[in-house]
Amino acid sequence: MWAVGAFNIEAAGYASIWFLAFIGAALVFAPVGAFAAVCVGAAVDLDPFLIAVVAASAETLGELTGYLAGMGGKAVFERNRFYIRFKNLFLRYAGPTLFLGSTIPNPLFDVMGVAAGGIRYPVRKFLLIVFTGKTIKFTWLALGCHYGVTTWF
Repeated sequence: MWAVGAFNIEAAGYASIWFLAFIGAALVFAPVGAFAAVCVGAAVDLDPFLIAVVAASAETLGELTGYLAGMGGKAVFERNRFYIRFKNLFLRYAGPTLFLGSTIPNPLFDVMGVAAGGIRYPVRKFLLIVFTGKTIKFTWLALGCHYGVTTWF
C-alpha cells in the first residue's frame, strides 16, 4: 500500500486513523489534525465509537510532546503571552481547563499541554483527562460524519 505511494484509509482502517491522529498531535504548533481521517473512516462504515477511541488514544499520546516540552523548555515558553495566561489559569483550574480544551476543537491546546508540563501537572491525570475529553470530541465527530454521510447518500 505505502510502497506504491497510495494511502487508502479504507484499506488501512483504524491504523491509519491512529497514525494520522498521532502525527497531527505530536507536531507541536503545526496541526495536521485527525478530523479528516475520522470523518472518512466513519463514512466508510468503520465503527464510529471505535474510531473515537483510536483517534483519542493517538492524540492523547501525541500531546505528550507539548507536555514534555513544557517540562524541559519552561524558560523558552515563559516569554509567550499565551503561556503566561494559561499557566495562571492552570495553577487554579488545571483539570477543568484541560478537559474543556480537549473536548472542543481548538488550535491552542498545544499551549495548554506546554503549560501543564510547565507547572508539572501530574502526567497520569493529564493523560486521563485529555483522553476523556478527546474521546468525547471524536465520538461526536465520528457519529456526525457517519450519520451525515449515510443520511445524504
